[in-house]
Amino acid sequence: MLEKRSVWRYFDIWLAAAVILLTAYGILMIRSAVTGAPALTEHPTRQFYWAIAGIIVMLVTAGIDYRYLASAHWYIYGALVLSLIFVVAAGQINNEARRWISLGFVEIQPSEFGRIFLAVTFAQFLAGRRDRINQFSNTILSLAYIGLPILLIFIQPDLGMSILFIVLWFVMIWLAGLPLSHFAILGIIGLLAAGIVYPNLAEYQKIRITSFINPDEADPEDVFNVDQAVVSVGTGGWFGKGYLQGTQSQLGFLRVQHTDFIFSVLTEEMGLVFGSFIVLFLMGFVLLRVLRVASLTPDPAGKLMCTGIAAILFFQTVVSVGMNVRIMPVTGLTLPFVSYGGSSLITLFIAIGVVQSVLMRHRKQEFG
Repeated sequence: MLEKRSVWRYFDIWLAAAVILLTAYGILMIRSAVTGAPALTEHPTRQFYWAIAGIIVMLVTAGIDYRYLASAHWYIYGALVLSLIFVVAAGQINNEARRWISLGFVEIQPSEFGRIFLAVTFAQFLAGRRDRINQFSNTILSLAYIGLPILLIFIQPDLGMSILFIVLWFVMIWLAGLPLSHFAILGIIGLLAAGIVYPNLAEYQKIRITSFINPDEADPEDVFNVDQAVVSVGTGGWFGKGYLQGTQSQLGFLRVQHTDFIFSVLTEEMGLVFGSFIVLFLMGFVLLRVLRVASLTPDPAGKLMCTGIAAILFFQTVVSVGMNVRIMPVTGLTLPFVSYGGSSLITLFIAIGVVQSVLMRHRKQEFG
């Protein structure tokens, strides 16, 4: 019992505080974003409850030895694949996409959980095959490992999450030591695959891509929300228009402002100083603390788990901010810890719990 309690002395309170601050900031901005939208008035309260649940889940996950998760990686992977198959076969349809499983009182999105659990399972997969990292057959096997869930997510359809999984694969297998020659071959295969994938995209996904590449010739309706997001960010200035005073969101010009375009809302109302800078600083701090854990642990699986989680947080942040300022196409990826979404928030707290678990057991003699 003493030994189990002792690992908590390594718990990173600074990391936990940063993600809680980000979440609290997000709840405040969600409240502002949904003001004037009667159908969404319960969202801030729901997000608050999800945040409380997330903090509890983070602590529970931290208390579980991550090596138990690693040892069960095939079971976790199998459960993920089965849940994605269920979504494709009988999932809940919202906004022309079948991505959710309805439990009656709540809807969950398995792909949100999948991004975190795949980082855990793929880390163990790579760690267990370190001696084969130079074999091209192992590289193909790794592609098949991550390709199955990607295929199931792509046909929902969810292009943004599919790309996120590809990025996760790339970062983790690169850090595992994949030879550069393999990347060259895979790059050629990827270009050929892109030519096959594009014609099979949903029509709205094609429109998002073409309107991003050539916005001047796009239908004004297709780029309306991105235009409003750019206006929101541009008019916020250094210190913003004030909380609940953003004209684009409060007057209904900006759509899905509580999820995809929350960054525009916080920048318009709180400005670059108290909005963008604070959120990006906290996110940068979180990334540094996660990468610090990766550098401390001697365990290859733990190291890869943390770098995979850092890659997820970094990529989602870059894409979410980028599409709000029109340097990235709209993909549906939300701003971590800030945007509204129960599945997203819970899984992000699970991710931080995994990182904390790795840190709390980074010394070889600690087995709490």
